[in-house]
Amino acid sequence: MGYCLLSVNQRGSYSLVEAGVIKMKSLVIQEQLKELSDGLDIVLKSHKIDEVAIENIFFAHNPKTVLKLAQFRGAILLKITQNIGYFYEYSPLEVKKAITGNGKSSKEQVAFMVRRLLGIKKEIKPYDITDAMAIAITHSQRLKMQK
Repeated sequence: MGYCLLSVNQRGSYSLVEAGVIKMKSLVIQEQLKELSDGLDIVLKSHKIDEVAIENIFFAHNPKTVLKLAQFRGAILLKITQNIGYFYEYSPLEVKKAITGNGKSSKEQVAFMVRRLLGIKKEIKPYDITDAMAIAITHSQRLKMQK
């Protein structure tokens, strides 16, 4: 699971604080949920976080995938609610449109624009990280528009 922390100043400009991925090594879902929870704890307790934005759930064709995604999403939302309180959600379409101007952009196009917006020269992998960065940028743009 990718994550991204941005610092946003009063003018709405943002800069990258940290981005990465929480890896789950186990193949057993109960252990994966614990690894995810522990990873989120580290990120949430290592930084002062004012707001959280996440990707809205998307629909997959495989019912097992949907169930597993829902289980992880529930664990993530519980952890966020316990530690931060409120969270914002953006659909993949909203994020792609905010970052590239096209809601049907590829992951490669989103990654390219994220790197460009943050002034990062080197390639970022996996796409989970650039997806998280795109969500954070989208949220910061929405905050700027609200002011």
